[in-house]
Amino acid sequence: MDAKFWQIWGLVVAISMLTATLVLAQNEAPSESASESSDATKADDSSPPPSNPNAGLEDLDEATQVRIDADSVADLEKIIRLCESGLKRGLDEDNTTFAKQLLVATLYEHAIRFCKPILARQMPDAQRTKLRAIALADLEKLLRHDDQMIEAYLWIARLEVLPGGNRARALEAMEKIIPMLKDEPEKLSHALVQRAQLMEEPEKRLADLNEAIRISPENLEALRHRGLAYLGEGKHEQAIADFSKVLAKEDGDLASRHAVGEALVQLEKYDEALEHLNRAIEMNPQSLGSYLLRARTFVSSGDLKRALEDLDTSIELDPRSLTAILFRAEVHERMEQIDLAIKDVDQVLRMFPNLPQAILMRCGLAARMQNFEEAIAYIRKLVSADPDNVDLRVQMAAFYAADERPRKAIETYDSILEKYPESWTARRGRANALLSIGKHGEAIEEFVAALEKSPDDDNMLNNLAWVLATSPQDDLRDGARSLELALRACEFTEYKQAHILSTLAAAHAESGDFEMAIEWSSKAIELESGEQRQQLSKELDYYKQNKPWRERQEIKEKEDPDKPQDEDLEIE
Repeated sequence: MDAKFWQIWGLVVAISMLTATLVLAQNEAPSESASESSDATKADDSSPPPSNPNAGLEDLDEATQVRIDADSVADLEKIIRLCESGLKRGLDEDNTTFAKQLLVATLYEHAIRFCKPILARQMPDAQRTKLRAIALADLEKLLRHDDQMIEAYLWIARLEVLPGGNRARALEAMEKIIPMLKDEPEKLSHALVQRAQLMEEPEKRLADLNEAIRISPENLEALRHRGLAYLGEGKHEQAIADFSKVLAKEDGDLASRHAVGEALVQLEKYDEALEHLNRAIEMNPQSLGSYLLRARTFVSSGDLKRALEDLDTSIELDPRSLTAILFRAEVHERMEQIDLAIKDVDQVLRMFPNLPQAILMRCGLAARMQNFEEAIAYIRKLVSADPDNVDLRVQMAAFYAADERPRKAIETYDSILEKYPESWTARRGRANALLSIGKHGEAIEEFVAALEKSPDDDNMLNNLAWVLATSPQDDLRDGARSLELALRACEFTEYKQAHILSTLAAAHAESGDFEMAIEWSSKAIELESGEQRQQLSKELDYYKQNKPWRERQEIKEKEDPDKPQDEDLEIE
């Protein structure tokens, strides 16, 4: 129990003994007038009660007796009803003070009976909402009798910050508390930390934390929260300083070690980060979070093999850890172990078939394997669940194009642009699809419109430059404009992309400068290999003959698969 509660309870017991003595004395020597009054009341129940400053004393006395052995919620509720009844019927000044103290103490205990389970364990939203409503009603009623009870305001703040709560009311409660604690620096420091967590503006949050630490430099809670605030703002050195102070006092604080490790990883100080994470694992070999963070550190430093070892250990500790399994899938993919990555994601999908993160990853793996039909089936599932997600729909259209269904892609882009005409990514995709079926005029219009929204996109700069330099349609070609766009694309990619250097060569050729066309085409060949190198060599041969390159793609539409639907997504 709260120290304040026991202080009030001691007062309750003392006054109850005094009250019982007075009542006993009255019962042993009833006055004649009291007897007559009783007879009169029986004779006429409808008449108003006699004027009695202690008409509610009987209720208060019963409440006091129940309080002595109270051990259930029902007992507490009975005490509350009796105290309220006694106050309503009337009590003298001393008994009114006592009744309010008893009522406040009981309301507080009743509220706490409902508060603690809410914070102690997970529960359905509906159950949490119901318990919170009961506790808040008690606390609000309590404050009408004692508006200086700090503990009540603290509980209101704790309850209101939970999902579905009233954050403004939580902040209001903390604003009430802080002036009351001006002479209690330790409590004030902790209250400032709690208020800081309610602040939406980073500056105000940091101001409260700074003040909390100024008042009480040893307030580890304040140091932790300020460290997290610094970490969130990318101030990694300051974060490390705060968490190091915490660790100097509490060496076993895993959360602080993790935070220091995270900050050091961001600073690319991997060896120092590993020292902290190794220490964390040494202190608690069962800490899943420590292994996951160390695995992430290994990934950041390029040691994928050791990252995989830590992820295997994480999954041994918790075979149902979605984070660990999906992270391992990501590492397998980086190691080009696509089959193992798919196996990991499928394991997650067996447990949670509709988990968007897993479906999206599985979709990406299918695309990585050039299985675009399967990728489309997965992304269609995501689009069905989130039809207004433009990015997903644009990606689906891109998969259609990659699967040699450019007209299906254009149809999908059209549906996006009908609803979201400002989507430059959809216009870019539509332009590329139009190029693939030889509709150069429409493609140029789309590229121009998309570049107005994203003028520095090297993909669009390159593709528009290419069609302006190589289209067989004389009225569409524009060598000067093509050269301008190609140069910008090369600058953005630092002249390191073979296909963009090829475009620059084509632009020079269209402008009649075959010497520069040969130079840039040769450099493109140096950067390329395989089949693409052969294509570039063909272009170079044209330039050596003082001929510009002409190109029109006309991809034949692939037929839709018979059943590319959800049946294809069943996990064996």
